[in-house]
Amino acid sequence: MAAKRGGVVLREGQALRFLPATVVVRIVPCPPVSRVPGAPKPLLGIAHTGGEVVPVVAVGTREDAPLVVCRYLGEPVGLAGCEVLGSGVYEPHPDTEGAVMVDGVAARTLDLGATFASLQGARWALRFGG
Repeated sequence: MAAKRGGVVLREGQALRFLPATVVVRIVPCPPVSRVPGAPKPLLGIAHTGGEVVPVVAVGTREDAPLVVCRYLGEPVGLAGCEVLGSGVYEPHPDTEGAVMVDGVAARTLDLGATFASLQGARWALRFGG
């Protein structure tokens, strides 16, 4: 059996998502976000938190949600718009790789790579008129 996994569980719409403790830096009330002209829609802008400026990406639509600051490829990024349900150590899901069990429901790992790939694609489309 796989080892338990520590991390944070989020609600993104109706889906549960899991962020491993190895990427989560802090969870804070969402600071003011400054929009970046020409940025793709999911990139809400930038914010100052914890002594650094971080890009803020929408992963949900909840306006009262905290900011979840993570490290992705060594860089800070803020995730906004999803409800934080809790943090702790969770049992792995028996049938879904990377997912954990939360109250009998699978919480799939939030794919930060796919999130950033979609931003990159939108950036190139803006730049080259695609």
